[in-house]
Amino acid sequence: MGKLTVRDLIQAKGKRKLVLTTAFDAWTARAAEEAGVDMILAWGSTLEHSKWVVNAVRSGAPNTLIGSGLPITGAYSSEAEALRLAGELRSAGTDIIYCSGLVPEKFAALARQKYPCAGHVGYLPVQDTWFGGPRAVGKMWDEAVQVYQNTMALQKAGVIAVEMECVPARVAAEITKRVDILVFSMGSGPDCDGQFLFSSDLLGTNMGHYPRHSITYTRLLESATQAFTQYRQDVERGTYPAKKHIIQINDDQFEQFLAAIQT
Repeated sequence: MGKLTVRDLIQAKGKRKLVLTTAFDAWTARAAEEAGVDMILAWGSTLEHSKWVVNAVRSGAPNTLIGSGLPITGAYSSEAEALRLAGELRSAGTDIIYCSGLVPEKFAALARQKYPCAGHVGYLPVQDTWFGGPRAVGKMWDEAVQVYQNTMALQKAGVIAVEMECVPARVAAEITKRVDILVFSMGSGPDCDGQFLFSSDLLGTNMGHYPRHSITYTRLLESATQAFTQYRQDVERGTYPAKKHIIQINDDQFEQFLAAIQT
């Protein structure tokens, strides 16, 4: 299949639900692409790490849109630095510049240079302390208005999409109807333009808390543990390696080998 473009993504609004997940290695990215996922989010702890991760994900998913976040330590300092970092990420294979908490003015600078950008509204983990810890955002009318205003500010700045995290479903649905940009739901109900879930939640590899909005289709961590346990037991019992796993040598060649190493 041909690579999905940003234009394709934008034109999907109101026509079909978009599907987003994460990947940090080639095999997860390959599985996501073969399953028909529209967009993969991939990032690292530093710029160089992010570039390495994006490169790995691109090798597994050559035809899928990849979003990657700007490093917090640099992107917030100036428009010039945000542009420089975005350029490096794009050169590494990123299609959409994504950053949680980046102010609209920085996104405006990126949008003027035609960088496709995605913002983040509702609950922002990067600003966790201001929320008093993880929680829904927008259950009170004034907070719901703030989510709407934040979304509108990002739209005005030129982003193509926002991730809307942990916002009441009716609020999210109403905002989605009122904006031209795409709204990706992370725990914000079924009526946004698409759904975004972490691959670790979907695949059962999350070693921490599974959020309420997550769904788990398989338990790869449990399956991997079972496989390693079986491997260890087979080695200890001597059932691995079996005859089919062993490379053989003809008797005459073995005899010549023994003769050659006699001292």
